[in-house]
Amino acid sequence: MLSNARLSIALMVLMASCAAGNFWFAWHTSHVDARQVLEQRTTYPNPAAEKGDSPQAQPSAFNSGSAALGLNLGIELAYGLNLVLIFTIILLLRCNGQYRQTLFAKAFRSSPLSISISTLSDGRYLDVNHAFLQMLGYERKDVIGRSAADLGLWVEPQDRSRLLEQLNSATVSKGLFTKLRAKSGEIREANVTAEMIDVDGAPCLLAVTQDVTESRRLENQLRQSHRMGAIGRLAGGVAHDFNNILTVIIGYSELAGYRLGAGNGVSKHLNEIKLAAERAASLTRQLLAFSRQQVLYPRILDLNAVVNNLTQMLLRMIGEDISLSFKPGVTGSIRADLGQIEQILMNLVVNARDAMPQGGSIVIETSTVDLGEGYVDSHLSVRPGRYVQMTVSDTGCGMDEKTVSHIFEPFFTTKNPGQGTGLGLSTVYGIVKQSDGYIWVYSEPGCGTTFRLYFPEYDRATNQAAELTPLLDLVIGTETILVVEDDDALRNLISALLSSSGYKVLEAADGERALQLVQQTREPIDLLLTDMLMPIMSGVELSAQLKDLQPGVKVLLMSGYAGDLAQRYRTAESQIMLIEKPFTRHSLLSKIRATLQ
Repeated sequence: MLSNARLSIALMVLMASCAAGNFWFAWHTSHVDARQVLEQRTTYPNPAAEKGDSPQAQPSAFNSGSAALGLNLGIELAYGLNLVLIFTIILLLRCNGQYRQTLFAKAFRSSPLSISISTLSDGRYLDVNHAFLQMLGYERKDVIGRSAADLGLWVEPQDRSRLLEQLNSATVSKGLFTKLRAKSGEIREANVTAEMIDVDGAPCLLAVTQDVTESRRLENQLRQSHRMGAIGRLAGGVAHDFNNILTVIIGYSELAGYRLGAGNGVSKHLNEIKLAAERAASLTRQLLAFSRQQVLYPRILDLNAVVNNLTQMLLRMIGEDISLSFKPGVTGSIRADLGQIEQILMNLVVNARDAMPQGGSIVIETSTVDLGEGYVDSHLSVRPGRYVQMTVSDTGCGMDEKTVSHIFEPFFTTKNPGQGTGLGLSTVYGIVKQSDGYIWVYSEPGCGTTFRLYFPEYDRATNQAAELTPLLDLVIGTETILVVEDDDALRNLISALLSSSGYKVLEAADGERALQLVQQTREPIDLLLTDMLMPIMSGVELSAQLKDLQPGVKVLLMSGYAGDLAQRYRTAESQIMLIEKPFTRHSLLSKIRATLQ
């Protein structure tokens, strides 16, 4: 069969031939008529011509016959060319229609968008493309001839009526967001645009369906990430100020008790004040863990060993009606804070226990996984690479989609009032994120819950473990300490604690005043004890400038809001001595002695 382009060329040639033939026919006809008139004028009046006696009549008769023969041939040629032209046009139109149908069929079959043609009256499918079948998991024979109602595709059946209402006021629907049920029962979210068409005289619906399930899921992940980040910044800011207050409460209660002595009756009340402040400090640490700004002490850990060592404690926490099993896999090492990893396990196990009031089972599994591009594409913010995976699964009541979207938010809880703070899972989330890991939850009502945690696998060949400096026994000192803290109450407390322990104390409210004080006094400073985050100059910046003036000075940073100091200030962790707020008198003095030594 000739291609559409070749038929077009043939049509142009035939049209040109027909035009030339018609022009020749018109010219030849006019000239033949003129000759016939002249011949009639010169021969018809001669009587001899009528009788055939004149010898001049024969040539004229021959010329007329030749002209008539040529005219007939011209007419037949022009007619034939025009006939061929008409048939060619018909053939081309038919072929062109087939060509358009072929193009439509190819676009219909190969389109990545789901396309379907259904009857307007009852929604019976006349044709669907491969993308439509792939989206919903059907075979072609299962769909053709059946309606969407027969297949139960519309999660909300009234959505089809809404689509038809849009078509009543416009030739093409503006797009309808809906939910479709796949053959497996999975719900797919989609945008449907439709247009009225005519198929063999019957009104039909041409629908183009865009599957937006994955894109909307990624949008929700991004929205959730932004919401969690905003809540985290708020929680971190509140915890920072609260830590300073708690440090003052704990410090003064300890200082007063130390001066009064253990035998004084007031000491018992002071100890209760201190215990209450320490309980408040534990809540603050959870908020900071959620906001990923808690001070961590990372080390190289074998996750299997961590779970094994904690198993007996976990069994005591969950009770006898719940079974706990651990299935260790072959895993590499991770770099994380041991206490925080243990807190993650305890929080997840307690959460699973509370979801199984009638008993059940908890399974903890570990393995090493390689998260490739396919996984990364479907999980927002995940970096490809090797990870150590820890999975905690239970057979509890499970959660619906709405609950799952809120479980990592601080103070969100499904428990009855007084049965939980709502900080357990938010703490888990913050610790995992601060450890450069990822956490995902999978749950359905009545089907239990599974938490999957991913920690980057630690490469021992290219990294070394950071050595932690242990706290030493309490020792009284005589060195000179420069205390820099923007909170007046906390600065006064620290000065009182250090002075009572024999140290000589210099005070400054910020970095600039501290440098001015050092330049004015010209006294050697043995230790700079400074807050990490201050309005004018950070503790790290202050320590760098002070070391230019006095190279031998030691530095101890204070913070309960520092987060990852090495990444923030590009400082080696071995060069950072840090004490976490709120601290006790004993922990402060021990840390100072360790730094000075």
